Amino acid sequence: MRKGTTSSSRESITADLANAERIGAHTYLLKAEPGLNGSDYYSVLHPDRVKLPREKPDDWHELDVLYVVFEDAEGKMVGFLEPDGPGDRKLPTQALVRNLEIFAGVASIAISNARLVGALNRTVKLFRALLDTTAAIQEPEDLKDTLKTIAERLNELVPFDEVSFYLVDWNRNLLIPIYASGPYADDVMADIGPISGLAGSVARSGKVDIVEDSIADPRVEDIPGIEDLEVSQTMLAIPLKGKHGVEGVLELYRDKSRKFTSVEYAVAEPFATHAAIALENARLREELKNNLSSVQKAYEDMKDLDKMKDSLVDTISHELRTPLTTILGYIEMANAGMYGDVTPKMKEKFSAILEQVNRINALTSAMLEMSRLQKKTLTLDFEEINLAMLAKEVIHELEREIQTKSHTVTVLFGNELPIVQADRLRVHDVIDNLVSNAIKYTNPGGKIMIGADILAGKVHIWVKDNGVGISQEDHDKIFDRFFLADAGLVREDGRVGIGLYTSREVIRRHGGEMWFESKKGVGSTFHMTLPLKMVHKT
Repeated sequence: MRKGTTSSSRESITADLANAERIGAHTYLLKAEPGLNGSDYYSVLHPDRVKLPREKPDDWHELDVLYVVFEDAEGKMVGFLEPDGPGDRKLPTQALVRNLEIFAGVASIAISNARLVGALNRTVKLFRALLDTTAAIQEPEDLKDTLKTIAERLNELVPFDEVSFYLVDWNRNLLIPIYASGPYADDVMADIGPISGLAGSVARSGKVDIVEDSIADPRVEDIPGIEDLEVSQTMLAIPLKGKHGVEGVLELYRDKSRKFTSVEYAVAEPFATHAAIALENARLREELKNNLSSVQKAYEDMKDLDKMKDSLVDTISHELRTPLTTILGYIEMANAGMYGDVTPKMKEKFSAILEQVNRINALTSAMLEMSRLQKKTLTLDFEEINLAMLAKEVIHELEREIQTKSHTVTVLFGNELPIVQADRLRVHDVIDNLVSNAIKYTNPGGKIMIGADILAGKVHIWVKDNGVGISQEDHDKIFDRFFLADAGLVREDGRVGIGLYTSREVIRRHGGEMWFESKKGVGSTFHMTLPLKMVHKT
């Protein structure tokens, strides 16, 4: 041990090593100088030997120190071993040094591995927290619940005592608290005021700000509860930036003794980005909700007027699709860089938003089709079609999806099927729905067969797969509107449970029928028929 200390510091070890004799790649010997006073040293094992002279050059002196240094891959010291003196009271032999060198190598690797594992664990924890917040902002939950999830996951990585989320209303010059936790949360939530103070400063500058001493910073005077604190706090304020600029501010508080660091800000930044997306999603949902409310009001006004049913459909289409088209256009332009440079992270977020908007757009179209079927206002355009050619056309259009999942698709008929009268576009969509389902719900490398024959005076087409199948308890509900047989798969491919309902109703309008057989874990076969002679249904 160093003179006058109970432990060795990095500085003292470095000084010792500079004066020591290097007797191996990692082993150093610091010989005691004559005249050293052993009473000034702690942890001397044999005080009676301290004053004894070194009789021979290879004798071990009680104040000699042997260091075995542990290094990382870059040669930096990460630890050391200070063995007790040799039992034979002699300086280390080459054999002993070799053993110490081997130990040093193993220990260095172990320490480096431990550090790598620690860093990996921290990274995994970060990604798990980000995954949770990513899932939270994609769910149509209450904004407060989403922000709570983000705050809780962030607190696991950047500990804080209190948190506040503010929405910035530039039009009314207001800072509006939307979520807070801590002993003064109720006061924070009631404190709606002008864009001022620390949050206002960060909102206007668009830059992160770390306050080391809340009492000494004049911008912190108006924060609820600050006057009650006997000990000042440190604060981290981060702007929440959306595509239209700063939309909010995130503030974290904790005791001044634990000052926030730039590294903690780097960890907190992606969570702030998620919070900004949550604010933007909430705003978009509110716009869609308002548009949907206007559609519902229009429906209530017109539901008793039979002659205005077609107008109702047009109103629905306009009210929902117009804002969706506008949103889609702005997102696509932003994604293309028309409003400034787009980072890879922003590209990823824009792609996620585009996917969701397109999903809503497709859902709107499907809902309109279903509504027309329910109200019997759907008009079918009959023409002569070749079902064989139509089925092969669908398979060709789905070739990319088939190849992506490495499926084998076999068509068991040529072009010999009879010509039928049907609505080409809608029958195309029905066949597409059946084949798409087979592709989606069959594990990669699956087998799909499409066959046809004549059954009871009707053309019979069937699609068979060896996919996941449908459990017996779901058989009676598979054609119900909005029924989802397997929530896990449906959540992944974005379906809402109206495809089979619409398909069967379309086939029934043609005078045909649709049914299926399926067994969980074995596969499914879906059937549809169309009459050789069209029977017009109303």
